[in-house]
Amino acid sequence: MIQRYQENTYLAQLVVYEGCFESSGQISLNPYASIQEQTKEILEHIDILLSSINANKTHITRVQMWLNDMRDFYQMNEVYEAWLKNCPKPARACVGATLIEGAKIEIQVFGYQKIDS
Repeated sequence: MIQRYQENTYLAQLVVYEGCFESSGQISLNPYASIQEQTKEILEHIDILLSSINANKTHITRVQMWLNDMRDFYQMNEVYEAWLKNCPKPARACVGATLIEGAKIEIQVFGYQKIDS
């Protein structure tokens, strides 16, 4: 069975199927924030999304990132590395892309749902 969370007229923020999950691309709601602030906001939102399905960042197997400006890579990466401190590291891709106006970064995550024992 496929479960969709925070579904609206054109997307679901999170989809769970056969014990796996994938999020929609997440962007900051503050177009004036720095790359560090936007990254932190998005990662905090991902934490909240995952908690809604009894999962957390240790369940993430893959992260896809899009940066509006690749010169922001190292500043973004500082925030990302701190978020994953003491966690197993997922596979990751990070590419440059033209994003919606005001978005400096977009992040999508994939992984598995926690199985209660």
